[in-house]
Amino acid sequence: MAELSVRDFYDELAHEYHLMFRDWDASMAYQAEVLGGLVRQSLGAGPHSVLDCSCGIGTQAIGLALAGHHVIGSDLSPVAAARAAAEAAARGSRLPAAAADMR
Repeated sequence: MAELSVRDFYDELAHEYHLMFRDWDASMAYQAEVLGGLVRQSLGAGPHSVLDCSCGIGTQAIGLALAGHHVIGSDLSPVAAARAAAEAAARGSRLPAAAADMR
């Protein structure tokens, strides 16, 4: 059996990644609340520009975008990055996302 690269692993996982959460939308909202609070505490009232360097399918990035921040996502997995952008659009938000290796 051939060994999967990290990128290939996350490409394959991207379609089911949301299943790790009992309620993915609630998790997005909660994480946006927590991260948004940290952003406000550090930078003051927003909205702010945020780069999510390992956005995956967008769990944090989408929540922050829905909260009004200007978010750009990147991920090693082009499949995950594309899903993040599509999921944001499906929720009425904009999340430019692209494949990039932050290592």
